[in-house]
Amino acid sequence: MRSPPQEEPIRDARPKHLFESWHVITKAARSARRLALFLDFDGTLTPFRKRPEQVRMSRRTRLALERLARDPRMEICVLSGRRRADVQKRVAVRGIRCFGLHGWEGSAPAVSEARVTRLLRQARRQFRQRLADLREIWIEEKGPIFAVHVRGATAGAARRTDRIVHEVMGSFAPDLRLLPGNQVWEVTPADMQGKGATVRALLGRMHPVPLPLYIGDDTTDESAFAVLRRGITVCVGPRRPTGAKFALRGTQEVCRFLERLGRELRATPPRGSENSGSRGK
Repeated sequence: MRSPPQEEPIRDARPKHLFESWHVITKAARSARRLALFLDFDGTLTPFRKRPEQVRMSRRTRLALERLARDPRMEICVLSGRRRADVQKRVAVRGIRCFGLHGWEGSAPAVSEARVTRLLRQARRQFRQRLADLREIWIEEKGPIFAVHVRGATAGAARRTDRIVHEVMGSFAPDLRLLPGNQVWEVTPADMQGKGATVRALLGRMHPVPLPLYIGDDTTDESAFAVLRRGITVCVGPRRPTGAKFALRGTQEVCRFLERLGRELRATPPRGSENSGSRGK
């Protein structure tokens, strides 16, 4: 797949393994008054499956998230390409905020102007016509946007789909945007800014300003890595290059990270707790 445009140039292709740099997390737990943990869902909290409806979060990961969510220093947000209601149902942890469609679907419904909605319908119709004979390829309806999936397809089918996708999208620029992901292309309005813009806006509303930690596996997470130059950014899996500072090998290591972070926080009282006691969330 072709690489998406980035808000900032991707930097180091070889980020350090996070467990080998654990002193960074220890220092954050001891010095930060608050931490904001941003997480992708598919490929980060859960392994990929051929179809999105087959994905389930493990009991171990959910338990680790529940423990973190109870800590008064933690603010946890999940940013997913799924619809918001879907990711909320699959995370199902009290105190964790979920954002769908890469952050575009948050506290208010994601809407586009009528002209853009009409263009999305036209693009969807063209994709269905051009991809009709490729049985391995399927289109996922995601409310105001749609996605073309190639997971599990042969290399030949994926190459043909790549060509068709870019041919069709050439007719809809600059109003519609193609957002490549892990074995998927998403067709969105051009004003859907993505996860980087969402993270920046969320941090701007958090007081006191927390130290941000962002963990994600996809090209759609790179815009968030780019805006968090002073935070702790972690790329999951073998995809390179990346703008993340650290790396984890897969979803099992993400779960281990969540557990270790919880233990680190439990071993470190909140700053000022000796005088004022713990505050509630």
